[in-house]
Amino acid sequence: MSSRRSRELYAPFNLIVSHLPGYDEKREAMKHLRWLLDDVEIVESRPNLLLAKVEDPIDAVERLKRSLPKHTTILRVIPVMEVTYPNVENVRDVVHKLLKGREGSFAIKLDGHLYDSEGRMMHKVDSITVIADGIDLPVNLSNPDILVYIKIVKYRRNYLAAVYVGSPEGILSVKKLFGENKD
Repeated sequence: MSSRRSRELYAPFNLIVSHLPGYDEKREAMKHLRWLLDDVEIVESRPNLLLAKVEDPIDAVERLKRSLPKHTTILRVIPVMEVTYPNVENVRDVVHKLLKGREGSFAIKLDGHLYDSEGRMMHKVDSITVIADGIDLPVNLSNPDILVYIKIVKYRRNYLAAVYVGSPEGILSVKKLFGENKD
């Protein structure tokens, strides 16, 4: 990743949906999304993952929590607040902007790897340290008020960093929604 690359990026998606593996399971997940979210547009389909665009991703997750059938192939739905290149400085700037004015404890979860300014892949712990530096909020890894969730996804031929900053309950986990044993 070149550090000269523009930080501004049109967000091609704002919802990440993981589902059970398999073609039929993907079709079932897409059917549930289209049935429950009238404004959804699937913009990318990858193995076990759908990238979608909706008008309001936070509202979409809440609608899915209320209406998703217990026997669904959807595993998790992550609202995305901002998409940027997976350069640690870009992600740090996005996270700091999204945390501005917030109060409470926080935790950072990084799903994937970020790159330094020279384009080298960084260890997750080093990336999290760079992102957390300068955040003037208490850290609480077990029960944070604010979850900073960064997921690296492939969109077309590029890897992008999708960022969510909000309540841990803002991410839909079907396992948590319906209990540990998903029948």
